[in-house]
Amino acid sequence: MKKTFFPFLWLALTAQIASAAPTQISGVARNGSQDNRPLVGAPVQLIRPANPKEKVARVTIATTRTDGAGRFSFPSRQYSADDLLMANVSQGGFDYPVVAFDGGQKLKQVGINVNPQKVELLVFDTSTKPVPLDYQVHHLAISKTASGIHCIERIVVHNHSQTTLIGVGPRQISLLLDLPKAAKNVKLDPKVIDASPGAKLIETKSGWGVVRPITPDAYGAQNAVILSYDMDWPSVLPWAKTIDLSRKVVYPTKFFFVARTTDNKEFKITAPKLSPDTEAPVPIEGKTEVRLINSIGAPMMPQGGAPPALEAGQELKIAVSKPVSATFWGFAAMTIALCLFLPVAMIKPRRKAGNEKNAAARNGNFAEPSFGALVSEQSSGTGPFLAPLNDVGPHLALNGQSRDLIQKIADLDDQYEAGQVGDAEYQTQRAAWKQQLIESLGASVASPL
Repeated sequence: MKKTFFPFLWLALTAQIASAAPTQISGVARNGSQDNRPLVGAPVQLIRPANPKEKVARVTIATTRTDGAGRFSFPSRQYSADDLLMANVSQGGFDYPVVAFDGGQKLKQVGINVNPQKVELLVFDTSTKPVPLDYQVHHLAISKTASGIHCIERIVVHNHSQTTLIGVGPRQISLLLDLPKAAKNVKLDPKVIDASPGAKLIETKSGWGVVRPITPDAYGAQNAVILSYDMDWPSVLPWAKTIDLSRKVVYPTKFFFVARTTDNKEFKITAPKLSPDTEAPVPIEGKTEVRLINSIGAPMMPQGGAPPALEAGQELKIAVSKPVSATFWGFAAMTIALCLFLPVAMIKPRRKAGNEKNAAARNGNFAEPSFGALVSEQSSGTGPFLAPLNDVGPHLALNGQSRDLIQKIADLDDQYEAGQVGDAEYQTQRAAWKQQLIESLGASVASPL
């Protein structure tokens, strides 16, 4: 037992001593905008990054400067085994951090080896004027809500220049977006703000703008923009339920696609430039999930190869429509029947009263009006009928209150079919609105009398 215990104890102590050994962090900084020349005399920080989820602020551990060859070095010291540290240079008001120490070997688990003695730090000049940009991928995801659809747009932006675009104009807008005019609750995803503190969306006269630096492709960091918004179905009768997601292409786009889950397959996508519905795997937040997509272009098209699938300035027509539920069609048939039946029911008593009036006129030796005279009175609106029969339905029945009730019942049917309303609530509310509709239709016939 003793023969095995002491060697293991010795190994454990050796491992602890090794992990506690001082580490020197050093490397070289270069300017990618100037043919990777050494960055001379630049201040370099060794930082422990902020962790917004745990409400931990960024901490500067040490500072130094690059020498004439762009080299920098921090004094040797012991770091925690869980530390993930970054070397950072600020250039033109923008930070360029790079991993300098991975004490917990977390990055090694995903194939990234960090050598603290060979840190390579690349920085770039900045620009406040437009630079060549394009979209490698533009992903528009849609899902249903109680009143319409929820949209998430995920965009990967490429900067083909050798400078970091800080933003143009006094509001420092780096990207322009053409979103639907009816979009509401437009928000930037928190992950974008975490990756680029200070990032935000700004509404402009012609659309929306994104405020966040866009680094060059050579920097190796992905410029991702993720935003979301809601769209409501038009407030008209349900057979006109279509949402317009059309837009003008602002930047050349290699791959554009609309995606929805199979739970939303009842949506019809009308987009002449995009492919028909196709099932395909789509990477969503680190996972691959099957989606129904309508696309144009190729997702893995090499940079500088084939021309973009969509050129800047093109109009991209996209419409999302929703079929009317089967429940509503039965309800619509009932409504149409009421529109036709109620006027006729109201006409019969009028005819009876008219006949009695004519009989009284004959007893009083008054001349009976001719058929032509009755037609003339009818067409002028002074006769015993309310309106020409071919105009009775829409003219008398569908007043404003009736239309509102029809819309409410149609929306309730949709919510019930989507499982958003329980059976008891559905039956009670539908019966109440149906009764109100019948009374409204009757009132619309009776009110002009």
